[in-house]
Amino acid sequence: MSQETQPGELPRVSRIVDVRIPLWGLLCALGTASFFLISMYFTTNQTARDVAELQITVKAGNTQVTTLAGEQALLRFRMDNLEGDMRAIKTQTAPGVPVAPPYTAPTRRSQ
Repeated sequence: MSQETQPGELPRVSRIVDVRIPLWGLLCALGTASFFLISMYFTTNQTARDVAELQITVKAGNTQVTTLAGEQALLRFRMDNLEGDMRAIKTQTAPGVPVAPPYTAPTRRSQ
């Protein structure tokens, strides 16, 4: 046994492990982390603005669709009324005018 150790005692290690972080490594890690956080902040802000603009656009589109659907329903109602008036006029006959038979498309059987 050596002179430095006593019986039952563990031998001492004469080497010291240096676990200090170099300044350049610390600065690089902090710079990378700060760049990541700053870029994430601005990306999140831009995304929030884009979503707000998209919501406005969707609301405007919904309003336009509702307006167009109402106009289309009104036009359908008017067309139905006009078609009904046309049918009523066709069924009314002037006195002394013979009623023309309704037109039927020729088929192979009638030819």
